[in-house]
Amino acid sequence: MKKILIIAKKEFLDMFRDRRTMIRMILIPLLIFPLIMNVVTRIQSSVSEKQAAEKLTVGFIQSQESIPAIKRMSQEPNFEFTSYTDTTQLRKDVVAKKINLGLIFSPTYLTDYTSGKTAQYSVIFRGADFEEYERLQKLLQREDSLIVDSRMQELGKSYSFLAPTKANEINVSSIKEILAKYAGGMLPYIFMAFLFMGCMLPAIDLFAGEKERGTIETLLTSPVNRAQILIGKLIVVTSIGLMSATIALIGLFISLNMLQADSEMMTAINSILSPTLIATLYILLIPLAFFFAGVMIPISVYSRSFKEAQSILTPLNIIMVLPAMAGFFPGVELDYFTAFIPIVNVVLATKAIMAGNADFVLIAITFISLIVLATISIWIAFRQFGKESTILR
Repeated sequence: MKKILIIAKKEFLDMFRDRRTMIRMILIPLLIFPLIMNVVTRIQSSVSEKQAAEKLTVGFIQSQESIPAIKRMSQEPNFEFTSYTDTTQLRKDVVAKKINLGLIFSPTYLTDYTSGKTAQYSVIFRGADFEEYERLQKLLQREDSLIVDSRMQELGKSYSFLAPTKANEINVSSIKEILAKYAGGMLPYIFMAFLFMGCMLPAIDLFAGEKERGTIETLLTSPVNRAQILIGKLIVVTSIGLMSATIALIGLFISLNMLQADSEMMTAINSILSPTLIATLYILLIPLAFFFAGVMIPISVYSRSFKEAQSILTPLNIIMVLPAMAGFFPGVELDYFTAFIPIVNVVLATKAIMAGNADFVLIAITFISLIVLATISIWIAFRQFGKESTILR
């Protein structure tokens, strides 16, 4: 055991001497979520303000029927109404982006709505610029409200006349349950993505990197057997992977607290990120980290250079983390089948714990299946590391 710890200590020192590795493992996961949250919020706010201030040019077919409606809507700021006499030209100008939208009122529009009938109009818009149509739609809905007000005043009726029934919604799900259902797959997905990336760099560097530098032969001539060398390196790979996932969680927690959310929402988020959940997630992630390492090490040992190992393992990142997307699909729950599917079972188990309806028998099956999988992958890594032809390739 002492020799294993010496190997692990030596590899930790080698890894942390590289400043780029430190930046990649610590600063990037810690800063990426607050940075993304801040950038996305600012962009959304900027885009919304820009769209609201942008003047929309709306073409309409000039007729007696359209005069009252156009007169009212043209008083709205940031809208400009241009009259046309030809429907074909109006359509062409919308397509050519000379104007933003087009309105064509039916020949009996004014007559219909003043007589209590349903007045009709057509809107010409570009689906690629749907946000323009949404802005005009709000204006048209306001026009509808004015007409409804006028009709109700004429009838001497209240708005309850138009709504004979009303549903009072009684939501028995807590905010915590709703967050767990719709965002429950996000937390383990983030963890596993950073866990995989955190394991990948040391796995490549400690095997393919040492082969490329020519230091692996020196290490093999030391009075330490290969199993001890591999276990020492394995400890480093999994530890740095878990460290990367942990720092990513801290960054996520910081970014969530940056949100201008109400106190009830933040209370629900803080209750979801409870010590019990984090501890359970780690219990499941530790064997998963060993599984990732067990997959990466044979590939890294087989590769001739750092670049070759990286070119193989980078696409593998997508294959490994893709099953975690199952957590986003409605109806996919942890059961006696999904508990045996690696990666998927971790996502679904975490989701069930967050929702508060976890079956601990299924959690135990998930943990045992991950242990078996990690054992098989480590055994394959031992077999690969024990071949002279592979190491000296």
